[in-house]
Amino acid sequence: MAAYLTFLKSKELLPNSNKDKEFRKHREVIYETIENYDVIKKAQEVIKKDFGEDKKKPVGIKNKPSIEKEIVENQLVKFFDDYITKQKKLEIIRDSYRIEDAIEMLEKKDEFNILDLYEYAQHKKMNFLVMFLASLILVNRGFFKYEKGLFIKLSSQNVGSDLNG
Repeated sequence: MAAYLTFLKSKELLPNSNKDKEFRKHREVIYETIENYDVIKKAQEVIKKDFGEDKKKPVGIKNKPSIEKEIVENQLVKFFDDYITKQKKLEIIRDSYRIEDAIEMLEKKDEFNILDLYEYAQHKKMNFLVMFLASLILVNRGFFKYEKGLFIKLSSQNVGSDLNG
């Protein structure tokens, strides 16, 4: 644009430039361009004013979640199966295994061995551990002794009341 303006200025300085048709034609083109530029600039300002600055924002399309009946039914069945299984496990754990009860039961026996403890525990692992612990407490307190795989009763006094030592 600057080069074109310099060209026109140099033509205008020549003698008889007003009579030169080509010069007048070039001058009209530049005036029109400048006027159009002003109109475009004003239109651009109006558009910016009405619609704001040109802010390029990425447009994201979110996938709509779809629910398929079979999948939901399968998930619900699995959820309830897991829930029931966990409840059964909790019921097993909830069985009360008290050392005091085991001591009361064992103090009534004159002698027993490890296999007898497992039978007294009704073949339940947790109950067997409680029974075994109770038998160790009885040995520790001096009410039973352990010899050759047998727990043998030494005293006839009541142990359950003497638990806290």
